[in-house]
Amino acid sequence: MNKNINKNENWELFIKKAEEFNINLTAKQIEQFQKYWQFLYEYNKHTNLVSSAELDLVASKHFADSLSIGLLENELSLNSSKTVLDIGIGGGFPGVPIIIAYPDLKLYAVDSVGKKTDFISKLSEELGLNDRIEVINSRAEELIKQPNKQEFFDIAVSRAVSRLNILLEYTLPFVKVGGFFIAYKAKTFQEEINESKQSLSILGGEVIKIADYTLSNEERKLLLIKKTKPTPEKYPRKTGIPAKNPL
Repeated sequence: MNKNINKNENWELFIKKAEEFNINLTAKQIEQFQKYWQFLYEYNKHTNLVSSAELDLVASKHFADSLSIGLLENELSLNSSKTVLDIGIGGGFPGVPIIIAYPDLKLYAVDSVGKKTDFISKLSEELGLNDRIEVINSRAEELIKQPNKQEFFDIAVSRAVSRLNILLEYTLPFVKVGGFFIAYKAKTFQEEINESKQSLSILGGEVIKIADYTLSNEERKLLLIKKTKPTPEKYPRKTGIPAKNPL
């Protein structure tokens, strides 16, 4: 399958958007994104990973949105060796685009759904990223019990649809003190921050910056949350409890 990907205006718009996010993609990186999309497009025909794998949506809604993390480059120092944890990675967003764009990062791709981690394993091989992606099929509540996982990671990211106070319990326990959690949010961001004051206090996080950007005329936000103190070892709580009874 070839939809003239090298000259498609969707790619041109994506490259321009990446530049807006302080990311200048090399020819090799652009080729990796093109391979990523082709692989996702074919895979999605038999295994539902995204609602639509059409190029215009993937390039703008998933790839570009993932790379908005470049707006936080000064705070995160993404051009240095760091570990990135993506909880609930699904079709690979935002973690895989992030490590394509930043070659010094290593990604730990976590999802509780086997078909999704299977896809990430095959994708990492397709893109030649096996040495930079560790795929983990697990729930956060179980993963935290494994050696060298609690407060181990420099950065955690999530584009999950869960409310912020729920996401915090699934992510902050994994982030080392001084590290960061980045939540991708939209118009409900302020409401979610307000309802997360207690969870931030308990789990040891502080919102230190909110980055604004626009995708397809939609206002988007990146919430930069710094881990300021250790998280009590009992978090995250048992499966299902964070969603049913948020902090």
